[in-house]
Amino acid sequence: MFKRMIILGVLSSILLVLVLVKSQTNSSVTNLSSESSEYNIVEFKISKIEGNKYYGGSDEGRQIIFSEESIVSGDIIQVDDVVKCYFERDNLGKGLVKVEKK
Repeated sequence: MFKRMIILGVLSSILLVLVLVKSQTNSSVTNLSSESSEYNIVEFKISKIEGNKYYGGSDEGRQIIFSEESIVSGDIIQVDDVVKCYFERDNLGKGLVKVEKK
């Protein structure tokens, strides 16, 4: 019985930590978004292009890799360009929705 109580306590602690980390991650991304009610928008500076893959980083230290298919505008994106990446506000797990050159 005592072992079960210890295991239950450890699992509850792990669940609490995961919930706290998830809530902090969502709030930090929301702070970066614009006033748009549909998307979270994060700006990235393109650091490298290989084939149809674009690599970039944000001022906050986030990294992103996306393909040419995500670019909705007809703009040509080059190294050192700043792009806006749109993510769904309610479902960050879905991933990148679209990319536009700033």
